[in-house]
Amino acid sequence: MCIGDNVNSKMEIRTNDELRAFERRIQSLERRVGEIESRLHPVVEDQIALYLTIPDSLRKSLFAVSELSKATADEVCIRTGRHRSIENKYLNELVRSGWLKRDRIGKKVYYSSKKKKEEESPEAIRSIDELDKKLEKILG
Repeated sequence: MCIGDNVNSKMEIRTNDELRAFERRIQSLERRVGEIESRLHPVVEDQIALYLTIPDSLRKSLFAVSELSKATADEVCIRTGRHRSIENKYLNELVRSGWLKRDRIGKKVYYSSKKKKEEESPEAIRSIDELDKKLEKILG
């Protein structure tokens, strides 16, 4: 019985050592993933710079919805001059990224800027408001 206990004790010690080594490797990997993610998604303090991170194609749709305040994909495509299916794709991307919200009223889907109370991305709304004010000042 003494030999069996000794073997179990050695196995337990070895297993614990391996678990600690495994835990250190996981922590190291988590740190590395965190570093990579921070490089991929840098923190942007300037609201205009944040807004400019949106691709031009999406920005054009975002402007159109902002000007109309609430619009369907048909209304936005008339404003942007693009095909409805492309516009619909862009609008859905803006919804997924938190710049717009989508409401279904009957058979129509309306897109609008997120309101202050409902926003998921406060930076998005602040940057749109800031950009609207600057554009209004520039364009008159």
